[in-house]
Amino acid sequence: MTNSRTNTSSDALLNNPDDSALFDSWRRSNLIIKGQPNQYQQHSQRILFAIQNKLHQFLPGALQDLFIALGKNGRPLRERMYGLVVPLIDHNDREYFHEWLAHDSDATLPSHRFPGSVLISNTSQPNSEDTDPYAPLTTGSLIKKGRHAIAYGRIEMTESLLEAACDKKKPETEYVEELMSLYAATRQKEKLALFANKLQKQRFKLSKHWKQVLESSKEW
Repeated sequence: MTNSRTNTSSDALLNNPDDSALFDSWRRSNLIIKGQPNQYQQHSQRILFAIQNKLHQFLPGALQDLFIALGKNGRPLRERMYGLVVPLIDHNDREYFHEWLAHDSDATLPSHRFPGSVLISNTSQPNSEDTDPYAPLTTGSLIKKGRHAIAYGRIEMTESLLEAACDKKKPETEYVEELMSLYAATRQKEKLALFANKLQKQRFKLSKHWKQVLESSKEW
């Protein structure tokens, strides 16, 4: 089992208004990878973005997503990105990815989800222990909690929070907008269409923007 290095300043960074644009970009990248995991150039750009902006706490997760998406393909890219990340991650994490490369698979490794990872491996060894190091926010608004989870790659957690908040006769507009944005960013066109239909039946007026998004989603 691997224990990732803990970055005690990560929450402070996420809560710093001066870094809001930085983390908006990081969250946007996470959502894109979740919806389009085979966009390998996006994976590489995401890793480089984390390196350039010193988001080292998310590097193991970003590397894990690349490895999961490529499977046994793209070994040169996996090795190149691993080489860039190695000096910046914990020894245990380096060993985890070194073994992954050595076997060209994570089939011999215990299941573990790194901070920042949005994808889930279906080839690693099942682990009876809870190996997710992510600790959800316990204070702040629902939007803040959801965006915090997205930054750490736990998009499905944010989706569940927003879906519960919108499961009302008159959901709050900010929650509706946030959930539709998540569906759109992750290319979940069926969920987006079903949610829009539900809102229209509830006489919730969709903006021109969302009508355009719904139309364009037919091409996803």
